[in-house]
Amino acid sequence: MAAGQVEAARGGLFALWGEARALGGVLLCAASFGLGYWIRYDFVEPEAMGAACERGNPWWCPLRTGFIMFTELNGFGWLALLLALGGVLALIRRSPGVARLLAVVALIAAGFGMILYNNTMAVPAAVIALLCLIRAR
Repeated sequence: MAAGQVEAARGGLFALWGEARALGGVLLCAASFGLGYWIRYDFVEPEAMGAACERGNPWWCPLRTGFIMFTELNGFGWLALLLALGGVLALIRRSPGVARLLAVVALIAAGFGMILYNNTMAVPAAVIALLCLIRAR
């Protein structure tokens, strides 16, 4: 039995992708980028949202403030970079399943980071995670 058939027989998250599993990571990164775009332009940047927080204290105001603070500290970029480097370490330790999982989560965090002002760390993290995802077979 070939390696791809064994993995498909075992099942799992990446069994259907086979050799194109990196494409799944790129699609998840693009989906998180789109979600981040919606959050940025409908929740973070509108002046009406900030004015509502200043006038009263709606239930979502602490969530918005915490989110803004997290992005100001490059939270998504650092998270993506740490996850991607964790995937590299998992590859070194010969744990391809863990490496794939960390790489996919890193790509999701990098997608958020790319649209939410964390490009400096998110883009290199996406490249590392994608290479890790390609390498983990």
